[in-house]
Amino acid sequence: CLGGDKAPPVSPAQSRSVRQKLDRIAEGKLARGAVVVLTEGEINSYLRYDYAEEIPPGLSDPHLRLDSDRVIGDVMVDFAEWQAARGESPGMLLGFLLRGKRRVEVTARFTSAQGRGQADIESVRIGGVPVSPAVVRFLIENVVQPRYPEAVVGRPVELGYGLEQVRVERGRAVVVGGNGEKERS
Repeated sequence: CLGGDKAPPVSPAQSRSVRQKLDRIAEGKLARGAVVVLTEGEINSYLRYDYAEEIPPGLSDPHLRLDSDRVIGDVMVDFAEWQAARGESPGMLLGFLLRGKRRVEVTARFTSAQGRGQADIESVRIGGVPVSPAVVRFLIENVVQPRYPEAVVGRPVELGYGLEQVRVERGRAVVVGGNGEKERS
């Protein structure tokens, strides 16, 4: 999996747990100060069991690791299949550089406050090889954003769902509500 750290076990039960939490968040009715904790094991279980059908062709075996203000994600990517699923050719240069299956690892810093969050890419490795910041920008602009125009990197965006904050901590994400009155314990 990632960097030698043993990943928490995944299970259908953890996937159901996080799905219920995500449904609660999606309702947009978390009281001000209400906290929902999503563990690394729950998130990876969700990716394996409940979200698996949503993962685009060409991507497989996703894993996330959470650390202080950092999300480290890795996924196996078949670049040709991923692009072909859109009915597009990756082009000669990208086709040559990104042919075959490769594990892609991305480390991003994520911070949020006052209902806004920002993700900044810190590093990318393709097949274990570090990718320069200029190539990362090129790939985001020419490969990722055409497919996912709503993907925003390097600038603040609204968290949505009436959230105040999402804190990324070691092994968990802490989601804090921003709507309504302070929830009583």
